[in-house]
Amino acid sequence: MDKRVLGVILLLLAALSFAGYKYFTSQGGGLGGLRVVSTPTASVFLAEKLLGRTPYEDKLKSGEYIVKLIPEGNNNSATTWQGKVTLNPGVLTFVNRELGSTDLNSAGEILTLEKISEKDAQIAALTSPDGAIISLDGQEKGAAPLILRNVSVGDHDISVSSSGFNTRTIKVRTTEGYKLTANFQLAVAGGVSATPSAAPSSPDEIDKPYVTIKETPVGFLRVRTAPSIQATEAAQIKPGEKYPLLDEESGWYKIRYQEDKEGWISGTYATKEE
Repeated sequence: MDKRVLGVILLLLAALSFAGYKYFTSQGGGLGGLRVVSTPTASVFLAEKLLGRTPYEDKLKSGEYIVKLIPEGNNNSATTWQGKVTLNPGVLTFVNRELGSTDLNSAGEILTLEKISEKDAQIAALTSPDGAIISLDGQEKGAAPLILRNVSVGDHDISVSSSGFNTRTIKVRTTEGYKLTANFQLAVAGGVSATPSAAPSSPDEIDKPYVTIKETPVGFLRVRTAPSIQATEAAQIKPGEKYPLLDEESGWYKIRYQEDKEGWISGTYATKEE
């Protein structure tokens, strides 16, 4: 077995075992556990507040938060990551990230437990990209998003695979009366080292409406597959470039960044020309 995959399996099993041992026995105060690990080491921010560095673990007030990981030191080869997590009272939420040079070759999981009214154990699997194939203990169960009900209590292997992406396998522990939600991000296969570069449109050839890209703190702007910071990165574009504007949604602009490719950018870093 690949050593990196094995490491993920053992780490996640240890984390969920810890959840069952410690947090199920101390549910007072509306606190939930948060454990964050990453490769490479990163600073951990919760709601823009610096909490510490990975590996990080603590009890926090339950609720929904945005977790951001910023690689430490001079590690310019790893990209920043952020995502939404839910901290439920009395249980552990576990975040594991492998930070690649772009979103496309980064991977990881967010695991959380949620108490349910049913007496069975359940697994909910979400994936990026959508539609990845979910296998439980070596048996294919269907395409994500997927909910598995009446799962036997105990240890299980979950494998996630999609054409063109690296397969991920983790070991989890299910508990009666709880739903385990596993949110996977798969990395593009083949060791992609950079995001596909977008070809800007020539100002002489572009018709209105279009957008002009502003300066950004990192020197480029991410194009995403959907109008959300959680969506997969599709490309990177540079300040000063101009692109046809196709649509708008909640502060996001949909652009054509290549002849046959479309994506979404944050309106914060673009000027619209109509």
